[in-house]
Amino acid sequence: MASVQNDAVYYMKGHKLHSLKMGRYKIMEELAKSVFVSSVIEKMDTKDTNIRSLGIGSSKGDIESIFTKQLSDHFGKLEHMVIEPAEEAIEEYKRLAAKNDWSNVEYSWFNGTFQQFMEHREKEGNAQKYHHISSLDSVYYLENPEDDILFMYNLLENGGMLMIMLDSDENSYSRLAQRFPEFIRLKCISSKDVIALCQQCKFEFQHYHHECNSDITDFFLSNILSAEEKIRLDFIMQTLDFKESVSESFYKEVINYIKSSHCSKLYDGKVMLKNDFDVIFIQKKW
Repeated sequence: MASVQNDAVYYMKGHKLHSLKMGRYKIMEELAKSVFVSSVIEKMDTKDTNIRSLGIGSSKGDIESIFTKQLSDHFGKLEHMVIEPAEEAIEEYKRLAAKNDWSNVEYSWFNGTFQQFMEHREKEGNAQKYHHISSLDSVYYLENPEDDILFMYNLLENGGMLMIMLDSDENSYSRLAQRFPEFIRLKCISSKDVIALCQQCKFEFQHYHHECNSDITDFFLSNILSAEEKIRLDFIMQTLDFKESVSESFYKEVINYIKSSHCSKLYDGKVMLKNDFDVIFIQKKW
């Protein structure tokens, strides 16, 4: 069975549908204007008016740009480096950046994984540091999440801020990854692991939790999935053609687990998938 990550275009469709169903864009816009400003911009300990930022696993930039806009509004000039392994996503991000046309933001692009970026830096002898680094729902794709988070921390300027957004322990993906690891082949890491790392390393950090859900009632109304429902289920299970690739009995086991209190809650007659997420803000002190 093939992972949805093998088809970048299909993956981005699934990600967009998932984001729309949970109201992700509105949530991110509100978070950027409030929590991000107070926890990153106002706490960033720098006298520089021209700053450098780094986005790790930036995808097509629709979420990351919401936060980039806040940085551009608060600083004179922003040099923003984007790391993204999917070429299709990079191209979409470039189109979005051209459309935004923020005059004080200068973009650089690295089409590769974070591991490849680190290797490239070492080969080039690049010692560049950043005032702000973001990893938005990308830590699951890192080869060695804990080691790579430490590397991110070391890439910060003194006084700089690292922002890691990831699933909470209550999120359905965390539960599904534990129950069906053969399908959800992502690193099983949640906010508690990042917090434990911060405590172990004595990093100064803040923890923000956001509860949110998405309606999946239609999954259970018929045995036949619509085209949109199929994409959503494939994205949830991180597997192309999931329903067609497993036995009927196993499909029912998975669907029943998704519907259970482990992954969902009933609200006003609807089945709502738990999409809780956490943001960890880490500051590198002088």
